Formats: sequence, structure tokens, C-alpha cells
Amino acid sequence: MKTDFKPYKVGTVFNPVKRRFENIEPVNKLVEIDFPSRLNAMAIDPSKITSNKNMVYTPGEVVFSIQLFRRVMVELSNKDNELVIDKKARRFPLIRHSYHLMKNALGFSDGLKITVDNSNEIRHAGLGSSSNLVSSVATAINEIYGNPLTPAELLKYTAQNHGEEIDDDEEMLIPVQCIGGSAASGLFKGGLIVIAGESTVIKTMDIDQNYDVIIGIPTDYKEMDSEELLKKEIENLDKFLNTGKKHGKQIAYNILHKGLPGMVQGDLKPFGDIIYEYRFKMGSIKNCSFCYPPMNDISKKISYLKADGYADVLALSSVGPGFFAISKSPEICINAFEKLGLKVYKTKINNDAYKVLQRKSL
Repeated sequence: MKTDFKPYKVGTVFNPVKRRFENIEPVNKLVEIDFPSRLNAMAIDPSKITSNKNMVYTPGEVVFSIQLFRRVMVELSNKDNELVIDKKARRFPLIRHSYHLMKNALGFSDGLKITVDNSNEIRHAGLGSSSNLVSSVATAINEIYGNPLTPAELLKYTAQNHGEEIDDDEEMLIPVQCIGGSAASGLFKGGLIVIAGESTVIKTMDIDQNYDVIIGIPTDYKEMDSEELLKKEIENLDKFLNTGKKHGKQIAYNILHKGLPGMVQGDLKPFGDIIYEYRFKMGSIKNCSFCYPPMNDISKKISYLKADGYADVLALSSVGPGFFAISKSPEICINAFEKLGLKVYKTKINNDAYKVLQRKSL
């Protein structure tokens, strides 16, 4: 029962899959997938990320799946129990962790070669790159064996055994809180995804492709190690606890009576309003500014994009420092972000699950 935030060994399983698999055999010798990224628009109850209950976190979250893809290829090797990771990949500890999670869950003995194209990823900026890497590799391995784990099982399993690498330490991971948004964005269809309880997807919605997604990341932001970031977050957990206690019931009410009905009707704007209120009026951005203090000033200067109707969604992603807008007036949002020294990335909403690019059966 892990209740602290101290490092643990790569491959450690805290919450095993409840089903047992015996004599599992691969059905494919090679699988290649594209796995989308996520933007974490808001937590439903931020107080629930303040204590570690054996790696199970229940704040819930609202995420958007976007067309920034990670490409992963897994193929069988000729040697049992062999793991070969392509040298071009980055963040070997996370790839190894994902491999060992799946080996523990499925009990396979086959050797695997894993190739990951993550040379251009944006690390520790709020886009969920760490959990995306673990989830995408696990998903590709699951495909090799014919998807014995359901999307719901794989989502919960990767979220509740999540860890992030420590610079200059190949053997240990930091138990950074994970709710499951990165896995959900690739395992479930829908550009807008609501997660509640123990990493459970309760509602999804396709989003009109006339929207553009504009992401802005401060050009002077200096990437920090996961261990350093978590230390800073722990020092500020009281703020998240207070926000959850103060606003949690109102947030839940808004989601139940405004956000979810809007999703049923295919209307993005109700959730856009809920997200804006949480981020800009309930202290969320201030709580997250430990990783980059200037984000408070940035938020004040871009808030008009939502208030004046230029963006239907405007938010910080996760704890930042990346901001994003979902808009049908992308140039206005791009100009606003660039004037404040943000490097801009323009993409689209992803309404589909991960894509299988090639599959070679046995």
C-alpha cells in the first residue's frame, strides 16, 4: 500500500489487473499505431490529488483528444523474454515500465522489439507526454495479443500504476498523480471526454472539425525534471485541497446539469463555460503557477478570448505552463498567444481512438 511520493522501481505493479490470463499467445507479429495526445482542461475535484492512496486518484477530469500523435511499433523478436528498444527512442525507463506492466498483466514470455517516435515531443508542459508514452506502448502490446484487455481495463491499469522518469536514473520512477486522461484520449472515441471516479470514462462527445486547437507554450519556460516538479507540487497541495473543498460541489453540479446535457445535445459551449470558470475564476491557474509563475499574468491577458467569444474553450492544460484555445477564429487566438511570447502549435480535435497503421498477423 503506497501512500508516499517516494521513488519506486521501474516495472512495479501496485494495482494488478483483476482478471488472470494463462498461456496467452500473440495473434500478430507486428503492430504499428498512432496514439493521440490529450489536453487536460480541468479537474472535477482537485482535492482528490492531494493524497496517494496506493496510486489511485479520483479527482476526475475533462480532457480533449487532439491530433498530435505518437507513433509506436511493437514486433515479436526471436528470443523469449527479450526487450529491445530502438535506440532512436527517448525516455527508456517509461517504455520499459510499460512493457513490464503488460508482461505482468498478460503473463507473456515472448520477446518484443519496441520502436517509438518521440523525438519531437513536448515534455512536462501539460500535454501528458509521460502518461501518453506509457499508454501508447501498452496499447500496442495489447494489440499484439489481440486486445485481451478492454479499453476500460487498460485505462485504469496504466493510470493506477503510473510513474515518470527521473533524470540520470534509469531504474527508478516518481509516482506522479495520474487520472487517466492520456490513455482515455487514445482508447475511447470522442474529442471531449469526461472521466469520473476511479479513472472511468462516463461520457464522450464528437467535436465539430470546424474548430481549431491552438496551444501556446512560453518560450522561456525551462523544462524541469519530474522529481523537481512533483516536489514543487507537493509544496502547493494545500491550495488544490482548498479549491476542491470550496468549489467541488459547484463544479459537480455544473457538470451534471450543464456540461453533460450540452454533450448530449452536441454543444461544446456549456463545457467551455464550466472550464473557464474553474480555471480563471476559482483559482486553478494560481494553484498551478508553481511550475511557471508568469502564467498568472498570461491568463489575465488572454482571458478576453473566451469572454469576448473568440474561443469557445480557453484553459490551462493540466498544471501548465501550456495554455490552449478551441476556436473557430484561430488567427485571433494565435496572435494573442504570440504577443505574449508563447510558441504556438495549431492542430485539430481527434474524435477517433488510436489508429492502427499496420498489423501483420501470424
